[in-house]
Amino acid sequence: MLKIKSFGSGSSGNGYLIDDGITQLIIEAGVQYKKVQESMSFDFSRVAGCLISHEHRDHCKYVRPLIDQASIEVFATHGTINAMFDDEFLKLKRHHGYQFTDLGYKATRKIGTWFVTPFETEHDAAEPCGFLIDNISGDRLVFITDSYYVKYKFPNVTHMMVEANYSKDVIDEKMISGFDVKRKTRLLESHFDFDQTKEFIKANKSDRLQEVWLLHLSDSNSIEKQFKEETQQLVGVPVYIA
Repeated sequence: MLKIKSFGSGSSGNGYLIDDGITQLIIEAGVQYKKVQESMSFDFSRVAGCLISHEHRDHCKYVRPLIDQASIEVFATHGTINAMFDDEFLKLKRHHGYQFTDLGYKATRKIGTWFVTPFETEHDAAEPCGFLIDNISGDRLVFITDSYYVKYKFPNVTHMMVEANYSKDVIDEKMISGFDVKRKTRLLESHFDFDQTKEFIKANKSDRLQEVWLLHLSDSNSIEKQFKEETQQLVGVPVYIA
């Protein structure tokens, strides 16, 4: 049985754990390492790797301690890895001690008991991706964050982790009182709004679906209660807000 844990989700930092009872995967490294340690009860012995969707710091800020202190191998696209190395804040060095492994779009890689297939997403980053993740128990999870569009459909999904960043109605109301036009444009061109989230869920809902996690809700531009209730009505399975 696949279990999902959220270390944190949103612009302040993103990080998640999936566990099939045999091995674990961390997805994103944007949450303070100390908080992750505590959530893991300081036990990383079953973690097979960490997946990074793109190089923005709220998704990779704490990648160094994951490698240096927990000896976890990090998996990301070539463009994402290069962008992380080029980020002066991260202070990564190209040497053997940094365990990064390239992932290619639509190329499946076995990591522990997981089969990870990255797919292209649309975001203002070097080579961003989402993840289709299968395990040997027959679970199938689709993970999407920080994207305004996904062209793929995924059959037989059992678990969804999908961004629901903002409500267009909230943004439109804020425009009347002077909401930054540039900020609105970036939202529209880099993140799922809730209508897009629902359309994605509709297109990919299967009879095998067991649960849905809504990710990366904006603190000021989302409506958590509404998002959860409408998603619950749509899918008829448990819905969680990360």
